[in-house]
Amino acid sequence: MTPAAARMPSASAAERRERLAQVVLEEGYCTITELSVLLGVSEMTVRRDVARLAGESRLRAFHGGVGSVSPADVAGIRYSDRDLTMAEAKRAIARHAVEKVRGGDVLGIDAGTTAAQLAALLPTDRQVQVVTPSLPAVNSMAKNPAVSLNCLGGDFHTESLSFAGPATLQAIANLHVDTLFLAASGLNGRGAFCGNSFDAITKRALIEVADRVVLIADSSKFTTSAMVRICGWDGIDCLVIDDGLSAADEAVLRQFGVAVERVAVRSAAELREEAAAAGPG
Repeated sequence: MTPAAARMPSASAAERRERLAQVVLEEGYCTITELSVLLGVSEMTVRRDVARLAGESRLRAFHGGVGSVSPADVAGIRYSDRDLTMAEAKRAIARHAVEKVRGGDVLGIDAGTTAAQLAALLPTDRQVQVVTPSLPAVNSMAKNPAVSLNCLGGDFHTESLSFAGPATLQAIANLHVDTLFLAASGLNGRGAFCGNSFDAITKRALIEVADRVVLIADSSKFTTSAMVRICGWDGIDCLVIDDGLSAADEAVLRQFGVAVERVAVRSAAELREEAAAAGPG
């Protein structure tokens, strides 16, 4: 959440509720704890404000938080549909990003289709520890002898094939990660976004325990709308993206100090030709 100079315990109840509604509309989803700290009031006060705003149909209350999105938005796009979008770009991004992995690293691998591709490419000759809430990533790494795997359990969500919830957050809070490979559903000048509240909270928690955050996302994300904000660009150290990134979007990223690594995308036909030319072995 954007740091707020907006602690306002002395404000009237009406002013506080307006500020709360404004923050949730900007962020897409906030936890009760985040709002309590931001507004400088107790969690019980926040819960009462949320209940009133939800009763006025201005916000939607969820377990432990509040959002501005509809139930359809909260569900997000199903994993199987996302996996088919920009497939060649995702594979190219994953191949490039995995070169950042060093022996002995503790890695965080986010839930997402590009992140799952990266998990499948982890080398077998460099010992690493991996923490992830993603079931596809776990399946990809299960037979890799070089990976010491920690699956972050919790409530399982079929639309993202990932775990989330209080148990997941508690497990993350006790971790330290060298590099987090972060995924996102949408990107714009305000930062990285995803399609539902539970993913956003898990992603924010992983960012908090990581020394370095590498966002792996294809260029279509700059034209994709997602409702729930994960973080601003100040939370991202490096973006690995395909060569479809526009010059205008790259200029915006560099203004925020984000290291941008553009990856050339080769078609499946080009890759088959290259493999054929290389011959057996």
